[in-house]
Amino acid sequence: MLGHGEFVMYPGTRGEVYDLLERLSAAAGESPDFGTIGLSLDRTRLTVRWFGEPPREVQRVVDSAGEGLAVTVVRTEFRPGDLRAEADRLAREHAAVVRSARARPEGDGVDLFLAPEAVQRAGSPATAVLEAGIESGFPLFPEIADPD
Repeated sequence: MLGHGEFVMYPGTRGEVYDLLERLSAAAGESPDFGTIGLSLDRTRLTVRWFGEPPREVQRVVDSAGEGLAVTVVRTEFRPGDLRAEADRLAREHAAVVRSARARPEGDGVDLFLAPEAVQRAGSPATAVLEAGIESGFPLFPEIADPD
């Protein structure tokens, strides 16, 4: 699993795309407002998810995208850093039921990947969350984790 600010090297992607990704990660740093970056299948569009108004340094990088590369900043509903912290907390405090958790790329809540046996006992992912007493101030999106 990639860490925050890391990206995958895709075959056939132009070097200037990776240059922009590196400059964007450097400008954003460890900002809790910095979410994920999406790259279109044709490698011509980047989507940068951000909470609130991006700082000048980040906006300068976005504006510096070369010809043939469109960069869009999409505002997230919640601060991505808060979602990452909440995902870590939920996975830690509910390890018997939550196999893993992550901030959703869209910045709209937390994905929960639940133990298949817990979901089977409860009958559904939503019921497993209720029965385990899992609560959050953010929307939760539970689903069954892949079996080991």
